[in-house]
Amino acid sequence: MFWISGLLGLLLGLSPFVFGYAGHAIALWTSIVLGALVILIAIIGQSSTAMDKRWEYWVIGLSGLAAFIAPFVFGYSNVVTLLWSGLILGALLAVLDGYQAFQTPPTMAHHH
Repeated sequence: MFWISGLLGLLLGLSPFVFGYAGHAIALWTSIVLGALVILIAIIGQSSTAMDKRWEYWVIGLSGLAAFIAPFVFGYSNVVTLLWSGLILGALLAVLDGYQAFQTPPTMAHHH
């Protein structure tokens, strides 16, 4: 599942350049920072040997939520490509990883 999140994070980070809004500073940096965060956490989640990976799903899901609301919070919801790239990629990340966060059972610590 983390590879899907990483791919979505990459799309989020590249979206200013793909959709031509690299000149909009707030949208540019919001997409790059959130995309990089998602990629980093996806790599950590994929390579971790820990059994409990819920925190990774939570961070990615919340990053998706941030991408979803960013156009409204930062005032660029009137630009269609900025709005829809944030809404679509943010919703996918929030729903997919939010679902995983709730579906991944917590691990029990073993005390001797």
